Amino acid sequence: MQDITEAGVGDKCPMDTLIPAVEAFEQAHANGASFNEALDAMKNAAAQGRDSTKDLMAKIGRASRLGERSVGVLDAGAVSCCLILTQLADSVQPRLKAG
Repeated sequence: MQDITEAGVGDKCPMDTLIPAVEAFEQAHANGASFNEALDAMKNAAAQGRDSTKDLMAKIGRASRLGERSVGVLDAGAVSCCLILTQLADSVQPRLKAG
């Protein structure tokens, strides 16, 4: 997604969740963490990224027309992205532990 959008962290969008999640996963993996531990790092970073959107004003997308009224509300795209990443990890992790 980063290759097809100019949106980034701080724009109150899904990238506020996705970028930190990917970076946390890659950093954990590079530091020798197990795949399972890297998934935990990804989930934690995704949740932090999601939560960070509450205090931001939307700069892009449909919510940008709300201006200051978008402050105080989580970004729907960031929440959805966090749910997808968390569910993905949660569905894989039991299989990793069993093997």
